[in-house]
Amino acid sequence: MASIPASSNFRRSNDGISLTKTQYKPGKHSVVKYEWAYHDRSPERFLVIFFDVKLKIAYIADNVKTRQNGNGKGKGEVDLDALNENAGKYTLRLTNVKDTDDVFAESEPFVVKQKDF
Repeated sequence: MASIPASSNFRRSNDGISLTKTQYKPGKHSVVKYEWAYHDRSPERFLVIFFDVKLKIAYIADNVKTRQNGNGKGKGEVDLDALNENAGKYTLRLTNVKDTDDVFAESEPFVVKQKDF
């Protein structure tokens, strides 16, 4: 499992979500595991998106409840089904559910190969 560095939009720290850890596990049944942090003013839900770096296309992977544990942190994983077997270079984004261009946090790019599907 390869760790992927993440960045967060800290200018939005008053209402955003931070991506604290991201790992891509390629192979049969490939998944991306991720962890996030939130605070009192964070939104109730966010979208998890695979963003194609080259084509600038967003693939929605999940709609997640922010406060899963009530401790300021959460974790989840998404499989590659949303990509419809489109190999390429992607980032994982956490975005506003009403506007996918409103990005709270984004991982560094990682490569999905055709054999990962």
